[in-house]
Amino acid sequence: MKTPLSWRAVANITRLGVKELWSLARDPAMLVLIAYTFTVSIYVAATAMPDSLHNAAIAIVDEDGSPLSARIAASFYPPYFKTPDMISLSRMDVGMDNGDYTFVLDIPPGFQRDVLAGRTAERGRHAHEPGIYRQLLHP
Repeated sequence: MKTPLSWRAVANITRLGVKELWSLARDPAMLVLIAYTFTVSIYVAATAMPDSLHNAAIAIVDEDGSPLSARIAASFYPPYFKTPDMISLSRMDVGMDNGDYTFVLDIPPGFQRDVLAGRTAERGRHAHEPGIYRQLLHP
């Protein structure tokens, strides 16, 4: 069975703690570094990069043409997204490669029918990673 900390051990730990504090008080470079780390560094990290998209370019390939796909297209609105461009499937890769779009949503034919029937509706999402970082860094 372990014995609890004795008063002698507590006194020893206290003396060592006080010794370290005196050592720190005599080191101005370390004090400046600690002050910087717990103030400026935290503030800069918290405010440097936004946590959401701002005016991200998006395109939608609507192969279904249904009211459901129209409602999905209408759900992308500012300030997070620019107004979605409705494009054809053949234009999708060109737009992504050129950096015209950060995201492209591909809604396949029969999407609303599959959703209403309770079947798993296939959909395509395409993201241009450099474009995502560009949108985050330059809102």
